[in-house]
Amino acid sequence: MKRRVLFGVFVALLIILTSMNIYAAQTIANDDLQKEVQQLEEKNETIMEEKKELKKTLQKQKPADIQARYNALVKQVSTFIEVVFQQDKETYQERKKEAPKMMSNDLAATFFPTETYKGDRKTEVEEVEIYIKTGNLTNNQASVFVRFKHTLLSLQSDQKQVSPVFLHIKVHREEGHWKITDFQHVEEGGYS
Repeated sequence: MKRRVLFGVFVALLIILTSMNIYAAQTIANDDLQKEVQQLEEKNETIMEEKKELKKTLQKQKPADIQARYNALVKQVSTFIEVVFQQDKETYQERKKEAPKMMSNDLAATFFPTETYKGDRKTEVEEVEIYIKTGNLTNNQASVFVRFKHTLLSLQSDQKQVSPVFLHIKVHREEGHWKITDFQHVEEGGYS
């Protein structure tokens, strides 16, 4: 009889411990699930906020706005080409004054390092063609390719030299205005 009672107590204890383990496992699993649900809800909320911001951006970018950005970019690049590559003594001061409005300070200092024009030549630009690489003008970066004929006239010997120029220009939009930040000469067919 003692064995039966002892066996009964052992079985009852085993049932109680098993029940407690099952309850603890379910509680821990439930807590983990609640944490996971909370993390997913936070992630979902973040995604929904990003979606709202993207919708706002998309609504702001009407075709007319995109066209206006395109036109402003083309105008700024054209002005840059005229200011930098059409050099002469008479317009140096005016071009130097315009430079900071359209390009980075480093570029302006590179092209207009002195107070007066010290060159003995005059340059002209013809047949300017502008190609905008980025089709999406809603961001604040753009890559522009420009091709033109650059004519160099020596004021002392009346010699004339015409050469084709192909540039890759990097442009950044700051406070609603495009600014040229960098450019490089590119060999035609050599840019990838």
